[in-house]
Amino acid sequence: MTVPTFRRYMLTIGTAAAMLSGCGGSPPPIGATGASLQSSAIATQADRSFLSKHRTKCPCLYVANLTHNSVTVYASGATGNVKPIQDIQGSKTGLDRPRAVAVNGSGNIYVANAVQASVTVYPAGTTGNAKPIYTISGSKTGLHSPTGIAVDSVNGDIYVSNLFSGRSGKGSVTIYASGSNGDVSPLGALQGAKTKIESPSYVALDGSGGIYVTNVLNETGYVTFYPAGSTGDVSPTRTIEGDLTEMKLPVQVAVDSSKNAYVANRNDNSLTAYAAGANGNVSPIQDIHGARTQLHAAIGVVVDGAGNIYAASGIGELSIITVYAVGSTGNVHPIATIAGDRTGLGYPQGIAIH
Repeated sequence: MTVPTFRRYMLTIGTAAAMLSGCGGSPPPIGATGASLQSSAIATQADRSFLSKHRTKCPCLYVANLTHNSVTVYASGATGNVKPIQDIQGSKTGLDRPRAVAVNGSGNIYVANAVQASVTVYPAGTTGNAKPIYTISGSKTGLHSPTGIAVDSVNGDIYVSNLFSGRSGKGSVTIYASGSNGDVSPLGALQGAKTKIESPSYVALDGSGGIYVTNVLNETGYVTFYPAGSTGDVSPTRTIEGDLTEMKLPVQVAVDSSKNAYVANRNDNSLTAYAAGANGNVSPIQDIHGARTQLHAAIGVVVDGAGNIYAASGIGELSIITVYAVGSTGNVHPIATIAGDRTGLGYPQGIAIH
């Protein structure tokens, strides 16, 4: 089974323009059905609420920037053409086309680097041209075009989705112990035909350690779910898959405190959300799409503690972070945006909040 669009996207990852061409150029017209429009009154109130309640320094937004080989960090409530409060960038960092970022309970920053196939780790507060404190890299690691990363909040284990590896060659999720460094073997791996993992684009964990994986199937895709601690060739307990899901090349998946799953769809300029426990060919409970959203080939998505939804999309001058109010669906305006030459954004990929 082939996934030409997504494989071209990864194989030409070294050149931003080539990546866009490999992904099929401009995404297809948007027109998902069943999404209601948010009223301007609700949007205005959400904007006031967001800006008044989220001016504290942190929790902060962390962004992996592919073309800048950087990780930028923004204070909570940041909006407009603002400078990041941290900017990890330079030859000492070991960053090499970073695709995803995660942050553990201590604020340590974990990055999945696609080209050199590595995970680099930085202490809380790192900025500038700083060396990582740990680097997972080498033939024993099982890393192969890593695309997503998550850290278990209980035991600190590190989960990485790999686009091409695994027993079947269709991809895997490899797991490493907290503090892993060097050319180390994983603790285990989700891989094999039973897992339904195929060209996995991201991995996420819920508060109980449940594992969520987005998989690309031709121009569409699906999400597979596994119980905490799963490893080997095991079947998913649930799969969200089918035309009703409105998934179009799903990239990052995020989970909120209620275990609702949010997906960024690159080929539909959209964000879709699914109820906790959703299984099969189900419609999303939220579907953010349309010209007002300012989404441009959505790649990253994350949800904060209040339920606001953050998205990363665009390339070059179109690179942007957009924020949507709790419960947003349809063709809605963002309540905040981060964009402009001062932001340090450069083809933003995976995003995280801590």
